[in-house]
Amino acid sequence: MSSPFSHGQTRRPAARPALQPGAVGKLPRPLLLLLCAAYILPGFLGRDPWRTDGLSFAVMWQMAQSATSWWHPVLYGHAISGGWLAHWLGAGSIQLLGGWLGPILASRVPFMLALAASMSLTWYAAFHFARVDDAQPVRPAFGPAIAPNDYARAIADGVLLTLLATLGLLGRGHEASTQVVQLAALSAVLLGVSLVPRRRWKAAGWIAAGLLGLALTAAGWFALLLALVLVAVLGKRLLTLQNGSVAIALGTGIIAGLWAESRLGWSLHGTWPGLTTLGNFFRIGLWFTWPAWPLAAWALWRWRESLLAWHLRTAWAVALLALLSALALGNNDKVFLLALPPLAILSGFALPVMRRAGLAAIDWFAVLFYSLLALVVWVMWLAMFVGWPPKPAANIARLAPGFQFSLDPLALIISLAATVAWGAVVLWRTGRHRHPLWKGMVLSASGVTLAWVLVGSLWMPVLNYASTYRLVGRELAHAVSSASALSMQPAKPCLRPVGLDLTSQALIGYWSGLDFSRSKNAVCPYALGTRAPLADSEWRLIWQGGRPGDRGATFYLYQRLAP
Repeated sequence: MSSPFSHGQTRRPAARPALQPGAVGKLPRPLLLLLCAAYILPGFLGRDPWRTDGLSFAVMWQMAQSATSWWHPVLYGHAISGGWLAHWLGAGSIQLLGGWLGPILASRVPFMLALAASMSLTWYAAFHFARVDDAQPVRPAFGPAIAPNDYARAIADGVLLTLLATLGLLGRGHEASTQVVQLAALSAVLLGVSLVPRRRWKAAGWIAAGLLGLALTAAGWFALLLALVLVAVLGKRLLTLQNGSVAIALGTGIIAGLWAESRLGWSLHGTWPGLTTLGNFFRIGLWFTWPAWPLAAWALWRWRESLLAWHLRTAWAVALLALLSALALGNNDKVFLLALPPLAILSGFALPVMRRAGLAAIDWFAVLFYSLLALVVWVMWLAMFVGWPPKPAANIARLAPGFQFSLDPLALIISLAATVAWGAVVLWRTGRHRHPLWKGMVLSASGVTLAWVLVGSLWMPVLNYASTYRLVGRELAHAVSSASALSMQPAKPCLRPVGLDLTSQALIGYWSGLDFSRSKNAVCPYALGTRAPLADSEWRLIWQGGRPGDRGATFYLYQRLAP
């Protein structure tokens, strides 16, 4: 198929774009770094460990205190399987920075860096994929040609903005747990594959590091499958002498995956999905990967004549592996998270061939949805501040009884600045000047960041009050201390858990400073649970309470009566 923008009689794939130089304007690096920092920090700062990452923190804390083994961590008699690398990073950070930042914030530093590393590695992977000749735009017949590096930077900027805009990254990406390290490891593998044509030793290093990272974070099965997929993707390239280092890296990943799974007893136990599972898969996937999935689907359609091209086949193969793995594991959103970097890379190649109406629809959705969400956050904050509007104020009082609002000037200033910046971005995007390739993702990425900043600054105090175990732990410690002083028992007696899950034990144990029994046969003077532990004649109730935001779960503390 000929084109007025091609030279002579050469043919090109239908999707290969013909662009003007103005379409590859650079996104200012200070603004991009500021956007990434505003996205990363709110989810990690200003809150206690919650149930989502409380168990991981407790394991890191125990390891940092040398209370359990680093290779075989045990928490209150329960073995913690997998996740070695994440626990090592958190425990090491607590030992190194805990005295300065405190154990909670210190444990999160490696995961903040891991999320930042995933963003950076995905950007560089997209840049190197876009540098190949098949991904470059057609040279115009008249006028200056677009520099390959400028085009690749524009694509990479769009990929990073798409990754920031995905809804699934918000919650799972801001937890001090293994999935954030897995995300960085997968991004490292993608970068390594993108470097194979030009920098083979660096490529081998990144691939090996990424596969080892996956194997050491309880995803050995995924590392094994990913290595096999990459063998198929690279194909004949692995048979050449120049790519021997890459073949060794993939072999290392396969061995590491097999070793990790042998240690865990083969943790991959997938099932054949039924109709309900398939329905939930599409329901979860549509919002979890928005807005990456429609752009990725459009890219596959427009580049359908080049699906086996170097810049496309790795991304869609890895994304397909992650999506099918999530489906086989019952729509596990932790595995869904691994599909985001490859989907974002695919989305980047949709931007130069995207129709104006499609980008406008995504922009309008972003403006309406995130502006409305920001308005809701501000209204709820106003209800906490002055008690108006009355209905939201009553809802807050019902969901977080006892919460005392206090004005934080710094949080208010940050929220106002973020809201003003959002308005400026909307005005810029709706202007009539020429926009670069990444223009379509600016509003979505900025809107997600705006909502995250507002929630993390204005709502975080009440959310943390309703979700933390700090008050429960302190009240429990006071009750045990008072009862022990009256009954002449040890200052730090053990607690017997009754119907209490391990995450609750971990968080209550950290905040109370008390230990739960390691054995079912242990004789403890106290029992804590959600029901009566034994006959009333042997125990007496001395305290009951719970988290303000979880009225359905009440904890009961019993003291054993003297024989």
